[in-house]
Amino acid sequence: MRKAALDTVYDLAKSNPKIIFIGSDLGHGTLQSMQKELPQQFFMEGISEQHIIGFAAGLAKEGFIPFINTIANFFTRRALDQIIVDVALHNLPVKFLGSGGGMVYAPLGPTHTAVDDFAHMLAIPNLRVYAPCDAVEMNALILDESKKFGPSYIRFGKGGEKIVTNLFKEYKSSNIKICGNLEAEKVILTTGVITQIALEATEPFRIGGKFLVIHLPRLDCLANSALYELLRSKNKILVIEEHQPIGGLFTQILHCAHRYNIDVRNFDTISLPGEFIRNYGNQNDHFNKWGMTVSVILEKLG
Repeated sequence: MRKAALDTVYDLAKSNPKIIFIGSDLGHGTLQSMQKELPQQFFMEGISEQHIIGFAAGLAKEGFIPFINTIANFFTRRALDQIIVDVALHNLPVKFLGSGGGMVYAPLGPTHTAVDDFAHMLAIPNLRVYAPCDAVEMNALILDESKKFGPSYIRFGKGGEKIVTNLFKEYKSSNIKICGNLEAEKVILTTGVITQIALEATEPFRIGGKFLVIHLPRLDCLANSALYELLRSKNKILVIEEHQPIGGLFTQILHCAHRYNIDVRNFDTISLPGEFIRNYGNQNDHFNKWGMTVSVILEKLG
């Protein structure tokens, strides 16, 4: 997904001189063609996350549309004050592209895992928060965000994910994507790349219509009537997220339940633990350890 995001920014910049790319220590060769072709629209600023936020805010004040890319939790921890004060407070069109959401960089330890990024970013007014499930959805989000005023945060995975967007249809133009039987009594709600595991779990039952998978690529606007319609009569609702238990997707779903008086006794969740994750291993190792697997999903749904 990262390659799709950066390639889309490059394509946009070719036809719009207001599109700017700013990277923070992304490695040699990243968008090298853009650097050569559009040197006035390409900046690689090294390990200086707080600086690049202020830099992008200044460009946005002058009418530019900056897309910034670095590791997700380097935004949400090291530069949170600048995101709030320099960008969100002024509702500037700065787009934060957060690489390695969740446990992508788990082999580097707890300093590099983005397990609390939703909690930080969803608390910021004016900020749109996204987690696409594949490269196709990523491409569409970048194109859409290039036309929108105001800031956004897009969390994505390591790349190479299956293309699953074609399995979903949008529900009532609501930023809610659905796959399966609308009448099914058992529902999975998820976001980002973990959506792929939810689809894998329900694939054998798709013909029978036993489950409904709801993918939520945008997380900051979930307390709405469309989601209420999908959840109000279900007898089992499972929320799965590659995030700590508090402050992310499950918290947003509970806000919706409270607003519309949905009974939460049938809710369940699979998430990362509410602790610093000190175990080393790749992303799939952690999915297995914390129950983000087909077998655990089916067990919880009963």
